[in-house]
Amino acid sequence: MAERSAYFIENERTVIHKQDIKIQLEQLGIQKGMLLIVNADTLHMGYLNGGCQAVIEALMECVGYEGTIVVPTFTPQYKDPACQKDKPPRQQWQEIRKQALPFDRKLSEPMGADPFVYQFLRNDAVLRSNHPLYSFAAWGKYAKLICDKHPLHFALGKDSPLGKIYEMNGYCILLGCEYEACTMFHMAEYQEDIFPVKLVSAPIESNHRILWKDLLDIEQHNENFSEIGEVMEDRKIVKTAYIAYSKCHFFSAREAVNLASTYFHMYYDEI
Repeated sequence: MAERSAYFIENERTVIHKQDIKIQLEQLGIQKGMLLIVNADTLHMGYLNGGCQAVIEALMECVGYEGTIVVPTFTPQYKDPACQKDKPPRQQWQEIRKQALPFDRKLSEPMGADPFVYQFLRNDAVLRSNHPLYSFAAWGKYAKLICDKHPLHFALGKDSPLGKIYEMNGYCILLGCEYEACTMFHMAEYQEDIFPVKLVSAPIESNHRILWKDLLDIEQHNENFSEIGEVMEDRKIVKTAYIAYSKCHFFSAREAVNLASTYFHMYYDEI
């Protein structure tokens, strides 16, 4: 079971420095040369000297220039209004489509993201994949490989940045968040051919014009992700520890996807 540092428990007002975070990440298992996908909720990590940038630099120093850090930077707000989960009034749809801004890798703001994500995008040498709904940002040795040629269709499948992380034996770290936030699990949804295919639209720029592009994808779910995480813990393929004041989970991306794929297959065969 993960335990907080006794020093942090006794002194709840302790300031957390980059070096503290780096030491704890190394103790968790982060090593030089690793390919790491990060989901983060830094709001409860405590007083971070340097804010989210301290966490980012600690991660970068842990994996080094031979390593790679990947962060989801999703923009579901760019979906056609008819495809939105919380749809605006129908009478406004046409005007929304007419006035829409296209996705821009430099300017488009990730929706509902932790401050960690916005700060990561500000760092030098961070690249971003060109997908209007499900982009990823990356830094390090394989950043260009991860971000290049992100398919518009089936955006989190085997040819996506997630698929590359899987094939390259990358790792996942959930910094201060639980398994329902694990982006890597979504790849398993594409492997099992369980979920129906749907059509969504999003604005992209083509020849200096805004074009609404139809995209094939599946209906994504995360309601079972917590159960998958529990199974992973039971099988002891997760390392859990506190980074500052937040519980964090660290595990193999490939093992996570394989287990999630088996779980989805068994779960949806039963219902």
